[in-house]
Amino acid sequence: MRRTALTLAALGLSFVLSATTPARADGVVSRQLSTRLPELNFQGVTLNDALDFMRDVSGANITVNWKALEASGMTRDAQVNLHLTGITLRKALDMLLTEASGGDTITYVVDQGVIEITTRDLADHMMTTRVYPVEDLLMIVPDFTDAPQFSLDASQNQGNSGGGGGGAAGGVTQGGSTNQIFTGNGTNGTNTEPVKTKAERAQELVDLIEAVISPDVWKEQGGPATIRYYNGMLVVTAPRAIQEAIGGDYD
Repeated sequence: MRRTALTLAALGLSFVLSATTPARADGVVSRQLSTRLPELNFQGVTLNDALDFMRDVSGANITVNWKALEASGMTRDAQVNLHLTGITLRKALDMLLTEASGGDTITYVVDQGVIEITTRDLADHMMTTRVYPVEDLLMIVPDFTDAPQFSLDASQNQGNSGGGGGGAAGGVTQGGSTNQIFTGNGTNGTNTEPVKTKAERAQELVDLIEAVISPDVWKEQGGPATIRYYNGMLVVTAPRAIQEAIGGDYD
């Protein structure tokens, strides 16, 4: 039976794809988002003040689309109550925005070194393109079901023989007979399962991602996101949330 890394992916999309190196500016933001913050103790603090504090302690370029937030019912004076210790800026932002909105209607996107706080609806229409190497996921690992077996008895008989004419492949000739040291034909089994092409395995991976991660967002279902395979890479154009689901933390 042949196994592929795609089989592992089917067990709940447990693989994590590594995207190509981001632009330098966004790479700086990525490091800032991974920075652990000191204790955050927001008790009755406004959202505006909380974001100002996080901007100051992290040094990150955090901007807020207040027009979009206010149109969704969120104001600068929205109260937040949050006590956090030793977490990253990324997690702190997620929890702060969830606390302020009472759900997931507010999020952030990263663009050219800037963290922009905006509504989920707007963020989901901000498309970015990332490239993920998937060559290793498409590799076929053969299953050797009929490997040669080593015979200890034959090996001992060989050691005890005092002479013996010419050797025989895979065994020892004694008195006209051959003691086989290795048994089995060493073939690759009798599996007759057709071998899929790399393009076919790549399409299976694409289909799996489209079926598991927000199916409605993909072009085939009328959404804006696209994904295609090219020369060992997946080229994905999708909102931030989709990129995070495919490749881990997007930032």
